Amino acid sequence: MLPVLYTIGPFSVYSFGLFLALSFLLSTFVVWKYAREEFKEEEYLDAYFYTSLVTLVSARIVYIIRNWPDFGLMVLKYILVVETPGLSLIGGAIGGFIFLYLYSRKKKIKFFHFADILSLAGTLALIFIKIGQQLGGAAHGTETNSYLKVRIIGRPGFYHPTELYEAFTYLLLFILLLILLRRAWRKKWKEGIIFAIFAFFTGVSIFGLEFLKVHRVYLYGLSFRQILALMIITGSIFLFAGRSEIYKKFLNYFKKKKNEVSQRVA
Repeated sequence: MLPVLYTIGPFSVYSFGLFLALSFLLSTFVVWKYAREEFKEEEYLDAYFYTSLVTLVSARIVYIIRNWPDFGLMVLKYILVVETPGLSLIGGAIGGFIFLYLYSRKKKIKFFHFADILSLAGTLALIFIKIGQQLGGAAHGTETNSYLKVRIIGRPGFYHPTELYEAFTYLLLFILLLILLRRAWRKKWKEGIIFAIFAFFTGVSIFGLEFLKVHRVYLYGLSFRQILALMIITGSIFLFAGRSEIYKKFLNYFKKKKNEVSQRVA
């Protein structure tokens, strides 16, 4: 953990704040790059800025609710994100998704097309956000004596650096989406498939790594985040099936086999 990177006089540079700023700048560059290719820089950047703002606010609100004993009625803690770091990935995703859908309809932006681009930009942002959360001490895993372990200020023993695990999984996902997005446009895949892949692997990552985290509330042996992750995974599978029309391919395959069998019997 390294909450403060360095101090210049009375000013301190916080790890979480720095990496949060980096995540926004780099992800904005990704959106700008693809928007420039379509000559829609202003339209896409406006949509991304507003969506990012809503995502950040909703992520913070949900995090505060989930960790209410740590915040209580101390309003300054709600606002000072760099000094009291912590964001809810699922809370931000839900808030951002709803806002983007409504904003896209109002501005007549193709929702799934833009969601595909945001999936790539969002994955890149999450890499740096998770690193910032780990350094800032916003989250940690259960106690461990494994090779990969970190100390937590004010706590004895060693703990899983779960946010670094997540950062690594998002790095792999970013590389995958970077390859698939170009291929999707070249092969003219239906819009929304990349977004479905992003949602699926994000849900799987959250569900799996939650077993290494400490939670206050469990339901049927699963944390609240794991239940939401399962909902995201299920939704992404249906979305992928619908956008790729894979179910039609299966139906056509079975119809073809049925006709072949009928012809043989006849």
